[in-house]
Formats: sequence, C-alpha cells, structure tokens
Amino acid sequence: MRKYGKANAAAQMDDKGFYIILAICALAIVVSGYVLFFVPSGSDDAVLENTPSVPVTVPVTAPPLDLTEDEPMERAAAPAEPDEKKDGKTGTEGKAAEDEPAPADDASAEQPEEAVQTAAPAAQPPVWVRPVEGAVTIPFSGEELVFQPTFGDWRVHTGTDYAGDEGDRVYAVTDGTVERVWMDSLYGQCVELAHADGLMTVYMGLKENPKAKEGGTVKAGDVIGELGATNSSESAQGAHLHLEARVGDRPVDVETFLTGTQGE
Repeated sequence: MRKYGKANAAAQMDDKGFYIILAICALAIVVSGYVLFFVPSGSDDAVLENTPSVPVTVPVTAPPLDLTEDEPMERAAAPAEPDEKKDGKTGTEGKAAEDEPAPADDASAEQPEEAVQTAAPAAQPPVWVRPVEGAVTIPFSGEELVFQPTFGDWRVHTGTDYAGDEGDRVYAVTDGTVERVWMDSLYGQCVELAHADGLMTVYMGLKENPKAKEGGTVKAGDVIGELGATNSSESAQGAHLHLEARVGDRPVDVETFLTGTQGE
C-alpha cells in the first residue's frame, strides 16, 4: 500500500511539472512575438531622428449649438448683478427706487401749501348814512299824488324832502363817484352820484360851488356840500334837501336803503 501511494504522488508531480514547463514555453512565445512585431528596430529610430518635426493639427469638432427660441444665436451680454440697495430692493425695483423722489418731510406734508388760493373774503355790505340830520318832511310817493305847496296842486313826488337849515352839511349816503355837478333853473345846485348796482342819487337845493367835483370819489358820510335856498320849485318849504334816487330810469325810495327795508 505505501509503495502504491508514493508512486501515485510521483506521477502527479510529474504531471504538474509538465504543465508548468508548457506554460513557460507559451509565455516565451508570446513575449517573442510582441518584441518581433511591436518594438521598432534601430533603423527606424534613425529615420525618425533625421526627419524634421512637423506640427500635427488635430481637428477638433465643436459641439453642436443648442438653438432654442429662448436662447437666440446672438446673445446680449448678461447684465451685471445689481448691488443690493439699502432698502432691500435689487434690479429694476432698486433702480426705480433710486429714481423716485425722496418723500417730503412729514412736517411739510401736514402743512397746507401757501400757493393754494384761499377763498376770497365775502363782500362787505355797503354802508348807508342819512344825508342830513333833519327828518323827512315830504316822503317819496311813487305813483300816489301828494299836495305840492309851492304850486298848490297835487302831483307825484319822485324824491324825498328832508328838513334843514341853510348851511347844514349834506353827506353822501353811500360810496360812489361824482357823475355830474350843475346848476338847475328849478332845482338849484345839484350833485349826482353813481353807486354800486346801478343806483344813482341826486342832491338838489345845495349852495353854489359844492365840495363834490365831477370825476371824484366819495365814501359814505363824506360831505358833498351845504344846504342852500336855490330850489325855486319848492321854495315854499324854505331851505331843505330834495334827494332823489333811481335805478336805471325807475325812481326808487332812498329811505328803503337807509332803513334796510329795500325789497319788502
């Protein structure tokens, strides 16, 4: 039994040696073939050394452009990234914030502008003054007939007669301008004043050379002259003031203006 085992082991060792030798031979053949076919010879090296070096241009194929509707072929340079603004806005919003004017101070915003036109003050009502200190002796009659003592008949009285003494002052009943100053053959020295709203007043029976002059202006209460005895049409009444008032061609009662009862 022992001899058989030894012989069998020796036979196995012989088989392994054979295969090892065979593998070594195959490897040698492969190495020889590589050297023969792939390693350049010495003559080739000499030829390469004597050949001038020529730059070799390797063509490079550019990658295809991806042209889409969103990305045209010619692109504008990308805008620089905007700096962050103090107010936290960037880009267009930040630019708009810079362009906007600075808000006005709260104090100036609360105060009204001086340029705003204020409402015009309401017109003050005219001032009225009685023409003389004396009382009414013969009132304005309108269309009614009254007795006229100088002529002894009945007629309409288009003015108002005020009692007075020669030399008494006569006052402008309200603001106006002096339209006319003249001497009338019946009514004596006369002064006509023009007032607002088309009102005209005529003072008759004054002394000659009154203080009022044509083209001048008067205020309510200004002295326009003095009472005289020049009104021959009413001479039976002595010195007195005959005052007429009219709007346009229509006679009106001057007392309605002096007493504030106009329009009643």
